[in-house]
Amino acid sequence: MLFRLFLFFCGLGVMSTGIAMVTNAGLGTGTISSVAFVLKELTGQSMGFYVFLTNVFFFVIQILVEPKGILGKAIRQLPICFVFGILIDAGMWLTGHIVPQAYWQQIVMAFAGSFCTGAGIACLVFARLAILPPEGLVLAILHRFGGSFGTLKMMIDIFLLVTTVIASLLTLGTIVGVREGTFITAICSGPIAKVVLKCCAKLFPAHRVID
Repeated sequence: MLFRLFLFFCGLGVMSTGIAMVTNAGLGTGTISSVAFVLKELTGQSMGFYVFLTNVFFFVIQILVEPKGILGKAIRQLPICFVFGILIDAGMWLTGHIVPQAYWQQIVMAFAGSFCTGAGIACLVFARLAILPPEGLVLAILHRFGGSFGTLKMMIDIFLLVTTVIASLLTLGTIVGVREGTFITAICSGPIAKVVLKCCAKLFPAHRVID
């Protein structure tokens, strides 16, 4: 259990740092933080604060879809969302000292951030302790209506990106938060997570990802 806790919070930290690296590369941000990025630009509040609110929004939708076990879901998910928001801000501060000068350096930083994001996701999955509300919403829809996890997760990502584009155009007059880094993360983080999961399975054969 201690190993799983350690792995979970390591994964959360690595994923947060990855998202921050992509953002500080100046080429957009990850899907989960895209709306938060626009709100940060509008208000000056920290991105981690708005990532927390984004997760709370998905938690509320999850409860509306599947209202059973509200207290248990809140205990399992909301404290993790709070920690995730703090780690996002810590990652933004930490990687904010890295200032890429050339475009190729921005691309390299975005790929490095995508690798960290994928590795962090793999650690969270391997730990099997808790999930964030967007994934919780996907599971709630699956339990009630059925469907495909991958398709539903993609629909949530598309919803976030469309919301980001519309909100930034309406409030800032231009598109912010969605650029090359966003698509690099979207394309690369999943395959990277699969590779890291396979490596974890070989290193710890007694630990199964799925019971």
